Amino acid sequence: MQNASTDRIIMPMKKRTSTVCPIVYALDIWGDPWSLVILRDVLIHNKRYYREFLASRERIATNILSARLQSLVEAGLLVKIEGESNRAQTMYRPTQKALDLIPVIFAIMHWGLKYNPNSDMSIPIMQELKTNEKELEQRLLRNFDDQLKGNVSSETKN
Repeated sequence: MQNASTDRIIMPMKKRTSTVCPIVYALDIWGDPWSLVILRDVLIHNKRYYREFLASRERIATNILSARLQSLVEAGLLVKIEGESNRAQTMYRPTQKALDLIPVIFAIMHWGLKYNPNSDMSIPIMQELKTNEKELEQRLLRNFDDQLKGNVSSETKN
C-alpha cells in the first residue's frame, strides 16, 4: 500500500494464528502505534468520529486510520455505530474490553512521562494523572456510562 503523503509503503497489520502468550495476544490487537493513539483518543479524549481522529496532532493518514478503526472493531475494542443519514455521523465507541485498557494506557503514559524529556506537563490531563489517577479514571469512565449500563454492546452495529 502506498501512502501519498509520505511516499512510503505502508504494510497492513500482521495477523498471527492463535498464541498462548498474553503479551503477544495483546500486542497483536493494540500494539501498533496507531491503534494505541486511536485508543488514547477514544478513552482519554472521548473522540468518537472519524474526523476527530483525523484531527489528532499525530496526523494519521486516512488509509491507516480506516484500517486501524476496522481492526479495532473486529477485535471487539470498538463498536461502530452507523450514522442514520450519512457516513460523517458514524461513531466509534469503546466496548468494555477497551475500557479495561485504561489502566494500561495510564501505565504507558506514566512510563512516557518518566522517560520522555519532551513531556508537556502543562497539559491538564498529565497533571491529573500524576496527582490523582483514580479520580481521573473515574471521570473518564463517566464518559462511557451508557456502555457500562449495557446500552452499547461489544458487538459491531451495522
